[in-house]
Amino acid sequence: MRKILLIVLTCSALLGWAQTTHDWENPAVLGINKLPYHATLQLPSKWKECKEIMSLDGQWFFHWSRKPEERPVDFYREDYDVSNWDKITVPGNWQTQGYGIPIYTNIEYPFQRNRPSVTSEPPKDWTAYENRNPVGSYVTFIEITKEMISQNLILHFGGVHSAMYVWVNGKKVGYSQNSMSPAEFDITKFLSVGKNKLAVEVYRWCDGSYLEDQDMWRLSGIFREVQLWVRPLVHIADYHVTAVPDQDFTQADVTADITICNTSRQKARYLKVLLKIDGKTIEGRLNGLVAGDTTHIQLKYQMEHPRIWSAEKPNLYPFSVELYDAKGFVVEHFDYHLGVKRVECVGEVFKINGKNVKLRGVNRHDHHPKTGRYVDDATYEQDIRLMKQANINFLRTSHYPDREYLYELCDRWGLYVMDEANQESHGYGYANEEMGHDEAWHNAHVDRAESLVKRDFNHPCVILWSLGNEGGIGPNIQAMYDKVCELDSTRLPFYDCHPRYSALHDYGYPSPEDLRREAEKETEKPLIAREYAHAMGNSMGNLQEYWDVIYADSSIAGAAVWDWVDQGLLKKDGNIEFYAYGGDYGDKPNLDAFCINGLLAPDRTPHPHYYEVQHIYQPLQFTLKDNQLDIVNRDYFTDISEYDITCDTIVVDKERLLNVHARLKTDKPWAKKGFVVASAQFVLSPYVSPKAITATAKGSAKGITIDGNTLTSWIVNNREVLKAPLEPYFWKPENDNQHAAGFASRVAVWKQVTDVTVKYTVIDDHSILVNMDYLPTAGDRPVIPKLGMRMRIPADMTHIEYYGRGPWENYPDRKHSAFLGHYKMPLSEYETEYIHPQDNGCRTDIRWFCITNGENTLRIDGLQPLCIRAWNYGEENLEGVRHPHEIQRGQFVNLNIDLNIHGVGGIDTWGRRTLPQYTIDSNKPYHYAFILSWY
Repeated sequence: MRKILLIVLTCSALLGWAQTTHDWENPAVLGINKLPYHATLQLPSKWKECKEIMSLDGQWFFHWSRKPEERPVDFYREDYDVSNWDKITVPGNWQTQGYGIPIYTNIEYPFQRNRPSVTSEPPKDWTAYENRNPVGSYVTFIEITKEMISQNLILHFGGVHSAMYVWVNGKKVGYSQNSMSPAEFDITKFLSVGKNKLAVEVYRWCDGSYLEDQDMWRLSGIFREVQLWVRPLVHIADYHVTAVPDQDFTQADVTADITICNTSRQKARYLKVLLKIDGKTIEGRLNGLVAGDTTHIQLKYQMEHPRIWSAEKPNLYPFSVELYDAKGFVVEHFDYHLGVKRVECVGEVFKINGKNVKLRGVNRHDHHPKTGRYVDDATYEQDIRLMKQANINFLRTSHYPDREYLYELCDRWGLYVMDEANQESHGYGYANEEMGHDEAWHNAHVDRAESLVKRDFNHPCVILWSLGNEGGIGPNIQAMYDKVCELDSTRLPFYDCHPRYSALHDYGYPSPEDLRREAEKETEKPLIAREYAHAMGNSMGNLQEYWDVIYADSSIAGAAVWDWVDQGLLKKDGNIEFYAYGGDYGDKPNLDAFCINGLLAPDRTPHPHYYEVQHIYQPLQFTLKDNQLDIVNRDYFTDISEYDITCDTIVVDKERLLNVHARLKTDKPWAKKGFVVASAQFVLSPYVSPKAITATAKGSAKGITIDGNTLTSWIVNNREVLKAPLEPYFWKPENDNQHAAGFASRVAVWKQVTDVTVKYTVIDDHSILVNMDYLPTAGDRPVIPKLGMRMRIPADMTHIEYYGRGPWENYPDRKHSAFLGHYKMPLSEYETEYIHPQDNGCRTDIRWFCITNGENTLRIDGLQPLCIRAWNYGEENLEGVRHPHEIQRGQFVNLNIDLNIHGVGGIDTWGRRTLPQYTIDSNKPYHYAFILSWY
């Protein structure tokens, strides 16, 4: 069969190259002389020690051209001198190495939409107008030994964006597209002993780019590994191993389907195949395999009392597949691992290993701030470690297959994975033009499903095969669904655009109430929110409300946050480095900062909302009633006895708090013994605020100037405390969610405070009691952005100590993870520096707050809990700036002392508003008070 496939591809290649249409603008040409897709044969962690694999990663010669007509057409020739070319790192994107312009766009294609053309004339201000499908020309040299030349030599590309031609020693080998899947070529006949020239011509865009319209930076080049596999002439071409347990999980049927290929010129007389697993050896024999032929052999084994694989208990069975020749010598040997599990939908309930597992998920793009689409092993490990530590158990590889090492980590450390095909055509919308109906793109759709399943089949972490994202519906999507079901019956297919192509019903970006109502419908399928809780900027409010709904309904399988990491690229402006987003490179079209929506910064520093996810996703839930601590275990395969649970009582200013922690009893690959997996806090005896102080206090008004509701001057010990007055102030800057919902224009009336009375009472020469009352007048007015007062103090006040919720930033709708405590930090840490500047830094439920320069201290005591923000810049300094380094700082410290503040919101960043219970109703009266002390 393999021989026939190669002949077909060769014939289509001759036809395609004879035509005037470019292969890269012809949807009928998906590849020329490519080998069939197959499973990852060797565990990625063993690639470096595998003698059959020669890495071609490193420094390659490189030439960049703005458009195809300007490329060095014959650079692949053996006599073409590239010694004066630049060097570029492979794997990597050329834009992150100084060639061309990165483009960030979401729905809109970065080139003129006119399929299959990617070189039609776009608007003149678009990047693609001048750079009309840039081309990267790559050259490296390979040393081939006498021992190697007698073997089967396979050239492997892990990923190339978006299309490439390959030449060896001046001879054309083939062509490939489908950026996120491997491309392999048999280059045996093109090589010779000694130095060999490998030339690769990469096109930024091709017709396949119409199916790669994902929300991400559009980057180009050879961005994944390049290898030369030295294979025996008779070798293992593919193997798929499954282990399906019975209903009571006492047995599992292990099946290995192994493909053997003979690329030699003579018949292989006798072959033996061994599967070694669980201390057993299962043998299969072949009496012969004719030259150029391929055959399949199936080995079976019934495993007794198997250890079941799950994200909580990632039990793996190492196994090996070995091929022996007629003399009994090992011809080839591969190591992998197997997980025994069952994934199914039982009516409207999603189950893993018979349990109604809730998928506590996140979406993740492959992104690195320095190397773009290439993510190294250490960053993969950091990502999966941080996910496990955040109690995330489910990862969606949005919106394409990732590099294989990520899946190995998920196998070993334990994460459920929705593996997604590289298919999105969002730029065509969901109307008559959608590509799912275009017959010319039928094979291209199916190719992306097939490459996904075949490569990642042997990874137990994969529980769902996703057909892609936002690619519409139609016969092409149906064909993808059919192909996935044909290739694998042990996992479930998923698709977001219509439940007819999916085992689960998707609802993206619902509110908690939307999700509850959708779950009540009779759909006959489990419900999942494959994207929810858009984490752009200062976001992720109302997460608890989502999970109250999810845990209450067995038909909801779970939800996945959008998304994991801010897609910022590290950019340098003079001596200043900052994270760039859409438009920062002059790229057009672009969608501005819409790629900055992660739980982590690009360097993997957690944002405050990461900790909220960690807390809400925790597997243990604690309640305290009548001095009894009740624990609900929301693990499915882990007993509560596997945690050390401690209860500690602490007292801060006579307020007694009970802190409960559940810690790991043993080391895990992702955390050490003692790591806190779950926690809770209970107030045993409440805080007693300072008693209201009347005008009978001893102090005098000397040094204090009041103008109406405003404290304009406060001099203590001959020093002016105020850099700007203490005054009622109801305005706050927007965050990204609020900006998208028209917050500034909708609540602009509150830039001018009305209906407020402030009373100042001098307590002593160092202290003032402030009482503020808000009494609404008639008329329907919008919600209040924040209710309180503002003051500015000297810039040298740079260290903060407080008793309230922390240590990280928290807001009324995002404070479950922020426990009451006594915290100390510099002013710079009190602020949260978002890549796109916006409102930040709030701490809620503050009892008292101090800010000092080491000599003087300003203390604020609330007569009720306060919300306080402190910055070394003003609200006006956030207007119109794109990055933190552009903010003018250092003239003063800006203090907002509030009774309440508008929640951050947490549904989406394109119109949905903060839940009403986390807003401030302007039609209600409010009173609050606090004491200012300077000493």
